[in-house]
Amino acid sequence: MKYQTKVTIAIPTYNRSDLLKISLQSVLSQDYSDFQALVLDNASTDDTEAVVRSFADPRITYVRNETNIGLFRNWQRAIELNSSCYLSFLPDDDIVLPNFISESVLALDNHPDVGFSVGQIEVIDNNGAFLEDKSRRFSSNFLEGFIDGLDFVHQIVDGRKWILLFCAAVMFRADALAAVGGYDTPHSKYLLDLNLYLRIAAQFDLFFIPKTLAQFRSHAEQDSQLNFGSGGTGSLAAIAERTDAIAYLLQSSLAEDASYRQWLAERLLYLNMRRSELTSELIPELNLSWSERLQIAMQEIASVIPAGKRLILVDENQWGCEMLPKFDALPFLEHEGQYWGAPLDDEMGIRELERMRQAGASFMVIAWPAFWWLDYYSGLQNYLRSNFRRILDNSRLVVFDLWLRDSPTLIISPE
Repeated sequence: MKYQTKVTIAIPTYNRSDLLKISLQSVLSQDYSDFQALVLDNASTDDTEAVVRSFADPRITYVRNETNIGLFRNWQRAIELNSSCYLSFLPDDDIVLPNFISESVLALDNHPDVGFSVGQIEVIDNNGAFLEDKSRRFSSNFLEGFIDGLDFVHQIVDGRKWILLFCAAVMFRADALAAVGGYDTPHSKYLLDLNLYLRIAAQFDLFFIPKTLAQFRSHAEQDSQLNFGSGGTGSLAAIAERTDAIAYLLQSSLAEDASYRQWLAERLLYLNMRRSELTSELIPELNLSWSERLQIAMQEIASVIPAGKRLILVDENQWGCEMLPKFDALPFLEHEGQYWGAPLDDEMGIRELERMRQAGASFMVIAWPAFWWLDYYSGLQNYLRSNFRRILDNSRLVVFDLWLRDSPTLIISPE
């Protein structure tokens, strides 16, 4: 296909003319010239059209929908109208920095097998003020350089905290978008970006640019703030996307290895269990009550750990060590015997685990309120599973014997 321009920056918008003006100005201030800005107005009722036309810049193409066709179809329309070999989506409340296009084009030109590039972001508030803590959080999870696409999918399945939900710093290869069919919403309309990233990564490689290329505006009116995080539904959708990612890995050459298939099976069982846990929060009658599960868990702990043993309890401080009077139970993390909160990262979790183990802890009990730790702290999870024997693993408890290091023998209690 012959493309008319090198780059298109698509800006889907609806009733945000004040923020759109700032976003559009950031596109027109790029240090790269061969681009067009495609504004997709989803039937705004404010002065959006007047704001766009006030720029009087031939690089801007303005397209207005006669009726509001929704977020998904408006974003998908950008792919249908695109006439460039590279395409980027800029939400109407975000900003691209002057080097965004030039750095992204350089990465895609130099790596023809890459489906999309990703730059770092800064987080700003509604007034444009820099939010240091949020920005640091995202930059700390950022990789650099060429990344094998299947390795990216693998790490997402493993629980790697790669945050790519802010698309302002992403540039796609149009051929990669065509290969996967553009956007889709099998699980949530608020995760259409993650769904697209995973489907592209299953077929193409990625490139992470270690430079700040965009600013993400954090404010209360965002769709993600209003809809995605409420009621646990966002987490359910994310688990569904990661379950799909397991299918992509099963379809790849990586699955030719039997041990890898076994690992995928374990991750699938875990993610499905987490899905059921979150579903039960929304529909409580689907599962046992909290008190019933707690009574069963207490019996199970007593059946696999001798009385009087020192154990580490990972429970988000929702049970409390006083629930285990027959044991020398300590919370995790702990300071002078008191719960001290979640670890900052995997390294801290592993360090504290070893400190408590050397101080006499023989078992680690991970209770269901803290099962998300087994995902979020993927390094700690892998350390536990690689070094210690699991003696219990069900929908209530995962128990590790911290002094047994031979090949794992797994006891699964009847449900």
